[in-house]
Amino acid sequence: MRTYKNLYEQLCSFKNLYQAFRQAAKGKRLRSYCAEFSYNREQNIFAIRDELLSGVYRHGSYREFEVADPKRRQVKAAEFRDRVVHHALCNVIEPIFEARFIFDNFACRKGKGTLLALGRCKKFVKRFKCDYVLKADISKYFYSVDHAILLKIIGRKIADERVMSLIREILSSSQDSRFRDYFPNDDLFALQRPTGIPIGNLTSQLFANIYLNELDYFVKHELKHKYYLRYMDDFLLFSTDKKELFVALKRIEVFLAENLRLRAHPVKRIISPVKCGVDWVGYKVYPWTVRIRRMNIFRFRKRNRYLRNLYHHKKISARKIGDSIASFCGYSRWADAGRLIKQLLEIEIF
Repeated sequence: MRTYKNLYEQLCSFKNLYQAFRQAAKGKRLRSYCAEFSYNREQNIFAIRDELLSGVYRHGSYREFEVADPKRRQVKAAEFRDRVVHHALCNVIEPIFEARFIFDNFACRKGKGTLLALGRCKKFVKRFKCDYVLKADISKYFYSVDHAILLKIIGRKIADERVMSLIREILSSSQDSRFRDYFPNDDLFALQRPTGIPIGNLTSQLFANIYLNELDYFVKHELKHKYYLRYMDDFLLFSTDKKELFVALKRIEVFLAENLRLRAHPVKRIISPVKCGVDWVGYKVYPWTVRIRRMNIFRFRKRNRYLRNLYHHKKISARKIGDSIASFCGYSRWADAGRLIKQLLEIEIF
């Protein structure tokens, strides 16, 4: 296996750091922290570069908050200068790992995303319309990623110790002990193993894909399942044989526990006929149609009621409601939902 050395100078180059600054600032130019950094951007970039080259760079603290869309998640926002470092790191190492990712891994990758994942699922659903599908995901995935295992996986490709040291610094800046658990052959100190990558870091998206790429290779090369899709920690397996999917699920659970210290969600896993519909990337995919998930309709109407209330109290403009409706219409255009959208718009007139 090829390894990559002498990456650190490229990471610390002014060209790469300036590009990282522009990436981190995209869409945030009017934020106070971004404007403050931008005012002396060359000086600030050179300061980051000097810290990286001298080995004294230390990751800053996080601003923590919760989002509930659609379920509660703890998000950590790093300081702006640290986001610049995240982009600089990803610019250098992402192409190395991107070349190893399978085609049917869709989340957080350039040229991929929900629409390509939806299109691929539609093809598989039509092919297996009279057969079965396994849908599952990983329990508390981002909170459960084991730092030592992740570093070992990354270290197979990255032989530059200074790059690995920077990755260790970013990982050690945030840990989560809430969902640590015992796995086969563990000792009494297993619960002390550092775990968790923060939702909100650009590096976390890349690390999450690198970590579950091990599962992708296991499914493709060990289980030899060709019809497999993954979007972050959600995955689908299609087969003509229901028993084959039960066996695959059991082997996947063993692999996750023994190799990645992860568990499949005990509830969010199901083997069902494809004709009953496949819940995937926000849509319900049938062999003959694509529908909007019922929960997303409820969320849209709930949000619209909330925005209308703010509008009637003159706290927001009508444009805010229009933007919300336009966003939902943009999402729904990829489903066969023209009549439903017309009805919803008639109901939701404010």
